[in-house]
Parts: sequence; C-alpha cells; structure tokens
Amino acid sequence: MAGLKEGFYNAGVYCRLSKDDGNSGDESASIQNQKNMLVSYVLEKGWNLAEVYTDDGYSGTNFERPDFKRMIQDIQSKKINLVITKDLSRLGRNYVETGQYTEIFFPNHGVRYVAVNDGIDTMQEDNDIAPFKNILNEMYAKDISRKTRSAKQTLARQGKFINSRAPFGYQKSPLDKHVLEVDTETAPIVKRIYEMFLGGKSGRAIANELNKEGILTPNAYYYKKAGRENPCKNQLSQWGSGTVMHIIKNPVYKGDMVQGRRKVMSFKNKKVLSNPKDSWITVENTHEPIINRDLWEEAQLQIRKNHMGIRRSSSGEVGLFSGILKCADCGANMTYNRKIYKSYIKEYYRCGSYTNKGKTACTAHTIRQEYIVQVVLDDIRSYAKQACRDESLLTERLLQANKENSRNKIFALEKKLEEKERRISEIDRLVQALFEEKMKGSVSESRFLRMTKKYDLEQMALTEEKSSLARKIQVLKQEEKDISAWVERIKDCISIRELTREMVVELIEAIEISEAKTVCQEEHQNIKIIYKFENVEEHKKE
Repeated sequence: MAGLKEGFYNAGVYCRLSKDDGNSGDESASIQNQKNMLVSYVLEKGWNLAEVYTDDGYSGTNFERPDFKRMIQDIQSKKINLVITKDLSRLGRNYVETGQYTEIFFPNHGVRYVAVNDGIDTMQEDNDIAPFKNILNEMYAKDISRKTRSAKQTLARQGKFINSRAPFGYQKSPLDKHVLEVDTETAPIVKRIYEMFLGGKSGRAIANELNKEGILTPNAYYYKKAGRENPCKNQLSQWGSGTVMHIIKNPVYKGDMVQGRRKVMSFKNKKVLSNPKDSWITVENTHEPIINRDLWEEAQLQIRKNHMGIRRSSSGEVGLFSGILKCADCGANMTYNRKIYKSYIKEYYRCGSYTNKGKTACTAHTIRQEYIVQVVLDDIRSYAKQACRDESLLTERLLQANKENSRNKIFALEKKLEEKERRISEIDRLVQALFEEKMKGSVSESRFLRMTKKYDLEQMALTEEKSSLARKIQVLKQEEKDISAWVERIKDCISIRELTREMVVELIEAIEISEAKTVCQEEHQNIKIIYKFENVEEHKKE
C-alpha cells in the first residue's frame, strides 16, 4: 500500500480491557465506552478513522494480544500512522516493552501516539512523564497480580474452588462459584469410567468405548453447556487415554480439593509451570464425592500396577493377570501375550526379563492363562467355603499366620524410625554447638551459614523419611481390619464361575510363576498365590 501523506493522519483507535480491569467497577473502562470516547476524539480532531482495534479480556502485562498484533501489522504496512488509546495503561502495563513501542517502534515507523486521559502526545515535547506512568502502570499490574494470587491461595486453603472451569462431573453452585455441586448429567459418565477401569479396561479402551457411543468430551460438553462454539473442536472432539486417566487420578472425585498444582511464571510471563507436590494445597471432604474413597484408592493402586510393565492386547484390553504375575526366579513382571488363530485365541504370559533381554537375563517361564485361571478359581472357592462355614475362625487363622510377619516388619520400621528421630535431635544439638562457636568467634559467618544449610537440608530429608515410616507402621497396624474386610469379600465368591480382572486386583497381591520342569516325562510348574493380607499358598500345575 502506498505511503501516507505527511501531516495526514489515518488513526487507529486501540481499546483494551482485562478481567482485572473489568472488576474495578469503573464504567469508563468498558470496551464500548473506550471506543465511543476515542472515536469522538478522532472525529473532533478532524482525523481519518482508519480502524478500531479491541482486545477484550487480555492482560496488559504482555503483548500477545490478537488485535494489538493486527494493529502492528497495519502500522508496518502503512495503513495507519496514528495510534490513540484512552491512557497509557490501555497500551500496556509492562514498563520495558511499552516504552519500546512508544519511544522506539512508533517513532521509527513515523507513528504518532496519543494517550488522551494522560495528556501524552508524541508530537509534543512535554512527554517526560510517560516513562514514569509506564513504571506506575507496571507496578499496578504487579500489585494486582500479587493480591489476586494471595486471595486465591487463601480461598484454596479454605477448601474453596478457585479455577474458572468445574471438573467434568461437577458444576459450580449458582449460589457460590467457589462450591462444587454434582452435575447429574455427567457424573454417571465419571462413575462408568471408574467401573470400566477397575473391570480391566485400559484408558485407551475406555476412550474408544466413549467415542463409539458418541459421548461428549469434557471440553465439548463445557462449550455446549455454555452455549458457545468450541474454538478447538477438531482437537477436542475425541476422547483420549490422557483425558480418561486424568479423571481416574483426580482426587476431586472422592470429595477432596487439590489446588495450586500449577502457576504462571510471573505477571509478565504467562508461561505455566508445575509446582512441586509438597506445595499443593489439599483440603479433604470439601464437596459431595462422585466416587467413594475406597473405590478411588483401589483405582490408584491399579494405576500403580498398570505402570509396572503391563502388556496390553492390540484392542487395548489389559491381561487378566497383568501386573499381578511375577517371575519366581528374577522377580520381573510377566508380560501378557495374545495370539489369534483360526479356531481359537491363545493367551499366555512370559517373563518380562526374558521378553526384553533374552536368554541371558532369564528363561521364558511361559504359562497359559487358562491354567492360572483354573488354579486361582479353585483356591478362591476354597477360601470362600471356609469363610461361609466359620468366618471368625478363618479370620483368626489368617491373623495368626500374618502376625509374626507383621510384627517383624513393624519392629524393623520402628527401629528405623527411632534412628531418624535420634539423628534429628543430634542435628539440633550440633547446630546449637555451632552457633555457640560462632558467637565465640571460633567459626566464621560464612562457614556457619554453609554448615547450618547442610544440616537443615539433612533434617528436612529425615523429617520426610520419618513421616513415611510412621505411615507404613500405621498401615501394618490396620491389619486386622483389612483381613476382616478381605474375608467378608471372599465370602461373595462362593459361587463364582468366572474370574474377572476386578476380582483378581481386589483379592490378590501377586502370583509367582516358576519355570516349567519335566519330572518322569511330566511337566510341572509351581504357581504361588500371594493374597492380600494373607501368607503364600503354593499350588502345582501339571
């Protein structure tokens, strides 16, 4: 486009309003009022109104704004040579970058800049106040950012919901946006996701099922309910395993609020960073759960098992015993394999070390799934019969069988706990002695600071280890309650005909598979079933 005539102004009116500005209650700050005011000003001056640029809902702390970028392109193509804003803060609140535009970019491109309410006009010589106003605008933005962050942290510690969008399965209460209520339309989908996962389906298989049924993704549902067009509908129209697993891992569904997982780098740089886990803000029982606590914890246990080398079939199905079967010789997980033939499907497991590294690591330990199923079914039925005949007797027997093992574990853990406590106390004494030496002048300030920092770090690590040990001891001391629950559950298996993934995960801790051996021309292979809260029972498969 041809250059503009000297002395002739094609004006670009720029209006901006951020969410923070919009909460100020200042009516003149609204986009429409900015636009009306500036257009009238342009016409009053006799300038040509070339374009109006508006960025509604964008912060002034950075210049990643769509219409601001469009305005810069129009300046570079010489469509406009005059930029007008209500005040300097509408152009931006970042002192350095705003100054670069007003003092370098605009003059270099022959652009006149006017901030009406601040009395700034780059055609005049009395604009010395502009840099100071830029600094004040940046300080204001920084102060607002700090206050907003502090207010959100306070709300989070009170168990109040602080995010803009409610998690899938919930909605914000119409009476209080900081309170979550169950969304009756989507909560059943969340429940179903957990049921399918605990039933043995992988995140990918669950996503495929939801897509097949045409169930809206969380993003698609959000925009539909809000009555707005989904800006990323191509990317967000299909369920993925990541979305499914995020729902399964989220503590919000058991009624707990976990917030503060992420933060922006600064009020200028909006890059999102992850916070360390120890800085997350967790408040329990803040709202109605969709998934009961025990079921949620069971799902997390299953996730941990699934991350331990589980092998899935091409359809995304998890093997019935994946994550449960262990090689008796090297301890590796047995990997699930599935082969489809014309007349039947062969499902079997092999040692993970052998699969990955070959004969030098371990032997195959190959075993058909149908053999394991029969052994496990028979054994579960046997326990179920005992539980139905005399529940208290079976409970007592299991308690006695585990008592010695549990007592030894608790004793070992308590010994470690005492060692940590002694070292923590010892560090307190060392720091006190170091301080006294510093006061006497025997230790320099720099050495004192270096040593105390080292002791502080060690003490922090010891305190964390101490908490972990205390939790483990508490778990072991809950043994009787756990065994009673296990016996109660096993009673329901008296008449089972089919073994399910859910049943395997709920009742069994591990199954160890030995290598097959030929004795007197017959093949023998040991299967050791380690039930949850129960000692090892050994079985042989011929």
